[in-house]
Amino acid sequence: MRTPMKPRPLAAILLLLALAPPARAEGTVGERGSLWEWTGVSRVVAVGDLHGAHEKLVKLLAAAGLVDGELAWIGGSAHLVVAGDFLDRGSGDLEIVELLQRLEGEARAAGGRVHALLGNHEVMNLMRDTRYVHPETYRRLARQESRRERAAAWTAFWATRKGRLDVGAARLDFQRRFPRGYFARQRLFGHDGRYGRWLLGLPTVIKLDGMVYLHGGLTAHFASLGVDEINRKILSTLERHVEARDVLEREGIVGPAMQFAEARDAVLAHQEGRPNVRLPGIDEWAQAFLDTSAEEILGADGPLWYRGNSVEDERIEVGRLERSLDLLDARAMVVAHSFTGGNRITSRFAGRLFRLDHGIFESRRPLALVVEGGEALVLDSSSGLVMRPIRELPVGSRRVGEPPPTEEETVRLLAEGVVVDTREIGRGSTRPRLVVLERNGFRGRGVFKSVEAPAEGAAPADRFEHEVAAYRLDRRLGLGLVPATVVRRLGDEDGSLQYWIEGAVDREAAQVHGLELAKSSKTTRRLALGRLFDALIGNAEREDSDVLCEVRGDGVFLIDHSEAFPVSHDLPETVDPSAAIDPPLEAALLGLDRAWARRELGELLSEAQIEALLARRDLLLERRVATAARSGQAVRTGPGPD
Repeated sequence: MRTPMKPRPLAAILLLLALAPPARAEGTVGERGSLWEWTGVSRVVAVGDLHGAHEKLVKLLAAAGLVDGELAWIGGSAHLVVAGDFLDRGSGDLEIVELLQRLEGEARAAGGRVHALLGNHEVMNLMRDTRYVHPETYRRLARQESRRERAAAWTAFWATRKGRLDVGAARLDFQRRFPRGYFARQRLFGHDGRYGRWLLGLPTVIKLDGMVYLHGGLTAHFASLGVDEINRKILSTLERHVEARDVLEREGIVGPAMQFAEARDAVLAHQEGRPNVRLPGIDEWAQAFLDTSAEEILGADGPLWYRGNSVEDERIEVGRLERSLDLLDARAMVVAHSFTGGNRITSRFAGRLFRLDHGIFESRRPLALVVEGGEALVLDSSSGLVMRPIRELPVGSRRVGEPPPTEEETVRLLAEGVVVDTREIGRGSTRPRLVVLERNGFRGRGVFKSVEAPAEGAAPADRFEHEVAAYRLDRRLGLGLVPATVVRRLGDEDGSLQYWIEGAVDREAAQVHGLELAKSSKTTRRLALGRLFDALIGNAEREDSDVLCEVRGDGVFLIDHSEAFPVSHDLPETVDPSAAIDPPLEAALLGLDRAWARRELGELLSEAQIEALLARRDLLLERRVATAARSGQAVRTGPGPD
């Protein structure tokens, strides 16, 4: 491994800045005709969330063979991807910018590329949200700040405080909030500043050999725009916003000593204070400032901020990720932004998503993702070793509230809770939707299914009523296998709403991740009870994805009963009902009478379905009697009373 040269002093860099013209990165047409897509890339090295960790970036570049001891590009045709958030938090963010700007040209000349992508922190700096700038950055820029620009900023600041603070208190507040060097940094990140002009030419998303790289994540809504349109829309929005700020500052509507939130409030006050007066041109710029501030693509679900791909349960997010990849004709996505939990680059969704943010600015083992020959491996810059990304469990890390304390409260949440949010999570006849609910301080999630009832006289089919019937029957038998489920109307549709079990994996995912589901006698018994329950409700072909087990706990849950409750009186051939029926379950089955079934299930099942259910119950009990007779046990006989 080469030993990197000691970083150049920032003062020397700034002297060069004064002599050099502003630089702006320009998109170059890739091999497929897109501005930001390339194929045939020999090697990709990707890092994310550097946050001013200049020395660690240098260490990674050297370990990856991209730079020599003088920090010159030696990576040939390789592509370096810096997936956003190289600014803020750390003190070396300006050195990172300078290094990336220089390496862009050197890599291009050698047939390679350096792709610095916008992250939310780069956009925050362009929009004057400087809450996370390291104080050392200001101190080192203090000599670049003229007395005139600082005095002008103070005058504008004092004009907004006069009458509310005395001049001494206001000056102390000004010095605290805007240390020397603050306005020099703002100038560098301004519309025509060395760094601002560069940032206003950077892409948000690129595609290299079928893999999409960006900072936050993607929903299908934005993926449908395509790579080039995402970049064009974000850059045009930012350009318009920064230009509007400049105009409004020249007109005295906002001041240089206003951060983003204060500037927005000042523009709103300007508009509200002149309801019957128009200033042609200025009003348009004021509205442009507000509109670009609220632009959807820069918001929480936009490519710069969205975390769902990284932190949501895979059962919920897989459809969204797959749809996004399909829309972009991509095989995988590489993101940063959401912390993986420390010192690890990870993968999700069977290798269709890779996560870079391992807290590199605090890590003692800076890591990079290296994609070469179609394989993605992790490079440890401290040891030079390469390894596979850590495969995450599919449960994700996002949780929506705590479950209500009792079953009754859970049912009330489902039946009466206010719908906070809803989204589709799958395809098929049941059209499942994820619903976020809130009631009495509790918040939880549920899955809503709506299926039209079969035509008159037709055989029972895929119906939401079967979900509710399975829950009621489960509780009647005292099993606790089916999550709480109610009938609920959402919009103009009736359907079933079933409580979402957080922190659980299905059998299919467990096999992929090597998890042992039958990890205790309690789990084993509940799985066996689940097989008996399937026999009772005629659920012939339960999929592995329909059996959930808690990752941390012994809970077992059965979901997806929309095709259960056939009119056949026979036990399903695919279900083994020979498992032992313990006395409590035997008593519950004997007590399952026709009166209860009609009262509790009559609105959900037809009379033929109820008769079939009771007939299958009788067959289970007969087998129990036969098994007991062979073993010499005494058992209760006969069906429950009518």
